[in-house]
Amino acid sequence: MKKKLALNFTETSDSDLSVVGARVAQCMTENEHFSDPGMLIIKLKEITKQYSHALADARSGDRVKVSIKNDTRELLIKKLKQVADLVQSEAQNSEYILISSGFPTAKQQGPRVLKEPVDFSILPGPNPGDIIMKMRRVIGARSYLYQWTPAPLTPESIWESIADTRCKKVISGLPLGVNYCFRMAAVGSRTQIVYTRVLSRYIS
Repeated sequence: MKKKLALNFTETSDSDLSVVGARVAQCMTENEHFSDPGMLIIKLKEITKQYSHALADARSGDRVKVSIKNDTRELLIKKLKQVADLVQSEAQNSEYILISSGFPTAKQQGPRVLKEPVDFSILPGPNPGDIIMKMRRVIGARSYLYQWTPAPLTPESIWESIADTRCKKVISGLPLGVNYCFRMAAVGSRTQIVYTRVLSRYIS
């Protein structure tokens, strides 16, 4: 899998961004893995220094100084991304060379394995023939299946299904006087499906 730099600085704190700028400027200076970046790193050093001063001034809470800090922050992020373009172009997917630039690298995440659903329950709905099906949210689930079939449950039973992104739903219009089996399933990436236990209830 291709290695990438972590370049989403939206949630990076002001102080952490200052650290990133200084670290990249230091690591890219005379870095043997990259052709001479020349003015690019010189400009990065200048903007990082300006941002550090603006950050210190903004601690007073003065609106003008805070505005200057915010503008300088945007300039620093722009310059960091320009340096990152050079780094990713010349590193040729080498994780070691990417790290040598001083940039943080993006974590590679595989598909999340869904855990077994818990707290599945069925309750009477607001109207006759309504059933409320719910369970605790499953981390990593993209959607949920709500299924029901007349009891008793056999290998030939056919489940009726409704999909939803929520983990609680009212099933309406079930015939009165029929005993039904119910279950839910969490659906994840790569066709992962994890079912709850089966519960039954008489519809009245």
